[in-house]
Amino acid sequence: MGLFSVIGGLIGGGKAKKASRKAEAARVAAMDRAIAEQTRQFDLTRQDYAPLLSLLAPSVSRLGDGIGLNGDAKQQAFMEYVQTSPQLLAQIRNGEEAIRANAAATGGLRGGNTQRGLADFRADRYASELDRQLAQLAGAAGLGSGATGAVAAFGADRANNVSNLLTQQGEARANGILTRGGINAQNWSNIGQGFDDALSMIIGGFGGGGRGAAGSSGGMGLPTGFGTIFNR
Repeated sequence: MGLFSVIGGLIGGGKAKKASRKAEAARVAAMDRAIAEQTRQFDLTRQDYAPLLSLLAPSVSRLGDGIGLNGDAKQQAFMEYVQTSPQLLAQIRNGEEAIRANAAATGGLRGGNTQRGLADFRADRYASELDRQLAQLAGAAGLGSGATGAVAAFGADRANNVSNLLTQQGEARANGILTRGGINAQNWSNIGQGFDDALSMIIGGFGGGGRGAAGSSGGMGLPTGFGTIFNR
């Protein structure tokens, strides 16, 4: 291998390493964009689900009050809240007026049946309203739980995708390092072979009397600056 072959090999190796860096940078940049898109989409999904997510904590807490999970005092407060709710009071008022009007029309306004009917109606309306509010709270908690599960699943998918992309980035960088390391090793091998060939030519072609030629060949070497090729 001659000097020019060595020089050509070094130049080619330098270009190959430069191309390797560009390819590595392009792959890493593409994966960075993919990670950014994953993050953007996850943030958008959380924003879209935010109204439903906000239902979970308060509805679960109120449901716990209503069924006694948070203590007797809170359950009593919940029941009193239902008893005084505007919707229940309106239903009771309208229903009692209808019962009294019917009793007046039939002449039994002050009878025992009418009084029992009023009492039973109030109790029935309260029980129905209590069941309705508990069912509404359970429904709201279900919506919040479903939204939380959906966002959690999406977040898990994002975490897996980002982890895979980060792993691929690491592999791209490692492959780039190994590629450039292989090129460096080949460059040094080419230089060594070139020197061996030059030395063989000097010894074989000029023998012991080729001092002048040897002296001139002793000046043979790589042009200044070729060492920088290994740092590209």
